[in-house]
Amino acid sequence: MIGYIKPDVDEFKVRELKLYNAYYCGICTLLAKRYGPLSRLILSYDATFFAIMNDAFSKEERKFSKSRCPLPPFQKKNIIDSSSVEFGTVISKFGLDLKIDDIKRDSKGIKHALSFMLIHFRMDEELFHKSKPYLDRILFSELTENTDPYEVADNFGKFSQNLAYFSKNLSIASMMMYLIGRWVYLIDALDDLEKDSKVKNYNPFLLKYAHLKPNGDFFQKIRSNEQNSMDFLMKRIQEEFSEIDGQMTRNQNLIENVIFYGMPKVTEKIMNKKGEKK
Repeated sequence: MIGYIKPDVDEFKVRELKLYNAYYCGICTLLAKRYGPLSRLILSYDATFFAIMNDAFSKEERKFSKSRCPLPPFQKKNIIDSSSVEFGTVISKFGLDLKIDDIKRDSKGIKHALSFMLIHFRMDEELFHKSKPYLDRILFSELTENTDPYEVADNFGKFSQNLAYFSKNLSIASMMMYLIGRWVYLIDALDDLEKDSKVKNYNPFLLKYAHLKPNGDFFQKIRSNEQNSMDFLMKRIQEEFSEIDGQMTRNQNLIENVIFYGMPKVTEKIMNKKGEKK
């Protein structure tokens, strides 16, 4: 469920794209400093969005500097150095922590062994403790094969909301982060219909529509049936942004791009996906 909260770079002005990249590269640089070069691989659009959102309500002065980028080498990138970038780093690492925990629980052989090789990525105990109730409910839904996607998405939304509460700056945007969390879970499940069906992974939409004859355009029918619900959820997120954007001290254009262009573009691409037929 990583990488869906992305901008539409085609809609960025040049200075906005440079600013977005400064956050992205700032998190990347800080990850490498704290956890080594390979940790750059855990950077995501989602963590960058959390950092940009957090900074939008911050009164802290935004500091710019330069850092050498390994891709391409010998080239220096503009980066932002702030507590919001550090928050994005925490979110990035926490995502990996959860992935490692998932591998330990569900995998055997080389994947299981690999998870212990990554043990130096210590989980943030406070963040994990506050998030555990929602993560446990999501896991319980998987184990009991809950057929209601929106009930499971509610818990993922509360998990996202809890991440917002973890930062004092983001608490004002907690409802929007809740709705975005719901969207992330649902769009991920709709994106993975074909894959989950093939490898028998839990997917609440496959269970919800198990009564349909699994032939023809089975997966497209599921997405088509859920189109109105996803459109309504996207509209709610945009309305929530409109309620709080006046309280932001900066980054309105970056966040507006993600919510009004990037996320709808991702939704459209997945809902109109032409996958293999069942």
